[in-house]
Amino acid sequence: MKKRILAGILSAMIAAGTLPAISVSAKIDLNDLPTPISSKEVASFEKSKPKIKKNNESYYYYAHLEWSEVDGALYYEVYRRSPEGGSYAKVYETLDNYFVLRDYGQYIVRAVTFTYDDKKKYSDYSNTVEYKSEEYDDDDISLGAPVEDEADYEDDDVIASAAPVEDDQYDLPAEAEYEPSDEEFVTTGSPVDDADYDYDVPNTEEYSHSEESGYKNPAITPLSTFSADVDTASYANIRRLINDEDKVPADAVRIEEMLNYFDYSYPKPEKTTFNINTELTDCPWNSGSQLLKVGIQGKDLAETPASNLVFLVDTSGSMDMREKIDLVIKSIKTLSKTMTDKDRISIVTYSGEERIILAGAKGTQIKTVSAITSLLYADGSTNGESGINAAYAIAEKYFIKDGNNRIILMTDGDLNVGISSEEELTKLIEEKRKSGVYFTVLGFGKDNIKDNKMEALADNGNGSYHYIDTAREAYKVLSDERNSTLFTIAGDVKIQVEFNPANVKSYRLIGYDNRRMANEDFYNNAKDAGEVGAGQSVTALYEIVPANGAGKESLKYQETSGNAATSELLTIKVRCKNAESGKVQQYTKTVSKEDYSKTMSDGMKLACAVSEFGLTLKDSSYKGNATAQSALKLAQSIDDPDVYTKELISLIKKYIKNTK
Repeated sequence: MKKRILAGILSAMIAAGTLPAISVSAKIDLNDLPTPISSKEVASFEKSKPKIKKNNESYYYYAHLEWSEVDGALYYEVYRRSPEGGSYAKVYETLDNYFVLRDYGQYIVRAVTFTYDDKKKYSDYSNTVEYKSEEYDDDDISLGAPVEDEADYEDDDVIASAAPVEDDQYDLPAEAEYEPSDEEFVTTGSPVDDADYDYDVPNTEEYSHSEESGYKNPAITPLSTFSADVDTASYANIRRLINDEDKVPADAVRIEEMLNYFDYSYPKPEKTTFNINTELTDCPWNSGSQLLKVGIQGKDLAETPASNLVFLVDTSGSMDMREKIDLVIKSIKTLSKTMTDKDRISIVTYSGEERIILAGAKGTQIKTVSAITSLLYADGSTNGESGINAAYAIAEKYFIKDGNNRIILMTDGDLNVGISSEEELTKLIEEKRKSGVYFTVLGFGKDNIKDNKMEALADNGNGSYHYIDTAREAYKVLSDERNSTLFTIAGDVKIQVEFNPANVKSYRLIGYDNRRMANEDFYNNAKDAGEVGAGQSVTALYEIVPANGAGKESLKYQETSGNAATSELLTIKVRCKNAESGKVQQYTKTVSKEDYSKTMSDGMKLACAVSEFGLTLKDSSYKGNATAQSALKLAQSIDDPDVYTKELISLIKKYIKNTK
């Protein structure tokens, strides 16, 4: 609560013009950035001394300290000695160069920075300023420093003034400890449990609407073309909604993202970028149909390239919830622990305006990143446009040739200053992606998330979109699946399926409703499509109604007169651009009647259970006999479920219980 009071008061000061907004101007000086220092700069930094003064004007009954910035400082520490004397105690750490006074006494300040080998360095202490009791009569309002006694902390501890928890509280348990029970949906939850955050917020969540694809007649429409999609946000968001016992909006259900959340254990290609895996069986929810699972599996990287990562953090007021800013901090720390010395990390924040708080740190500077992110707090309006421009500028400054240059936006998507519509954001990102910098989006929070805007940013920025609802999900996306999230192996990945009308009466692609493409765009190398990461897979399901052997032939199947008599059902083609060489590659696989199996593999059972659950949640016009109960039965029939499949089972159970 203290943090939010402080943020609110400072916001009011800035709005009233009594304090300047602490931010970087739209024209960024790339020669004057908050970077760690080299060993040669240590001596000069240590001799620096902030000049501190007290502003005696009353801001909501408070005076405040201001000090001159120290070159090379990443943040500042404020110390206080009580009027009765004694030693100085650290009372605050801040990214800013001011401090709102609460208690009487003497104050001093010193600057803090880190060297590139992740060692903390201090400047000299500032001059002393005294805040006397006779200056103000009103001391009833308590505003706070999060620390009271220096004795409670070692000198090298990071005092998280913005995040009131210690980092070790986030340590993740072994996988076994994540396994949900049979009776309830288990989540590791948000990283803090603070009743101060529990207040009612109007639900203003936004989702894009896309019409479902209906059944197609292959005699008329023989081709089905769509862009690859590796986003997983929809499933994690649905999990949050069900766990909170909220209604799941139909437009929040994107079945392709539910499918692609799970691992189907496809064999990894050894020499090619992709391989195509298929399985054909009966459709559980339509007795007259068959179901085809198409799995496009990407290769792993033998060695990952150096990464230049820019964390673009939304620190606007809407992020001031435990499910948002605190989980953002945890997520950055989780990913930073996986980085190497060849990598670079920068952090840009935005609220009313953008602010660069760390630039070009080495990937091994875990303490540096932890210290900086622990001081983040949320306040103000949301100018995402200025943040995006700043993030691209920093990404381009530290651009690594032949490396992974990527911005990771962390937001609830609630943009309300500058460019804010889906159309405008799409145009901005389309222009920026020409720089060769990828744009990944991590969504946070509830009640006001703008899923539509976050998906548009990721789709048009050559990145992926994931929703982070728990500390465990952050670990899954940024640690367990780090390479898939960060390293692209192929761009503009398109899938086209050609159906043989002699053997297929009709077909329907399940999901991918906003990923459908014009058939002629499959061979158009200038047409943008989805990206796929290292070791990542793309899974799609087609519902197929078999023909009785009669139908009009087309395309491939009219080239040879004997095609009508063949057992071929369809041909799958995958087209992409290799991320390393930029060369266009194409892969093909044919599926025949003989590929049908009445027995489902565990992977097919999982895909069917996920899809049937999605059709039920969406109340799809094409759900047939699909129910949550039958989806649950399918999932429970899997022989060796992993932790995420067990979680799915618990989630379906909770949904059934909630809807009784």
